[in-house]
Amino acid sequence: MQTLTKIEETLIAVIKTLPPEKQQALLEFAEFLQAKTSSKASSKSIKGLWANTDINLTEEELATTRKEMWVDFPKDIAI
Repeated sequence: MQTLTKIEETLIAVIKTLPPEKQQALLEFAEFLQAKTSSKASSKSIKGLWANTDINLTEEELATTRKEMWVDFPKDIAI
């Protein structure tokens, strides 16, 4: 396997041989790969998103809130 430096050098050499429209297509593909990679890396759990919010709810408080939210929800729904 090639080292990172060697891969970069090879990529640059190959890119320089391509016509401008192919270079543009390659750039768009590289940006697509970058976005795909960064979106996976940046996804966090909900717990992680709330970690620094200083909100501390107990299970009892959550259960009470859930009951209050669902109290008026219809129990029997005809499909």
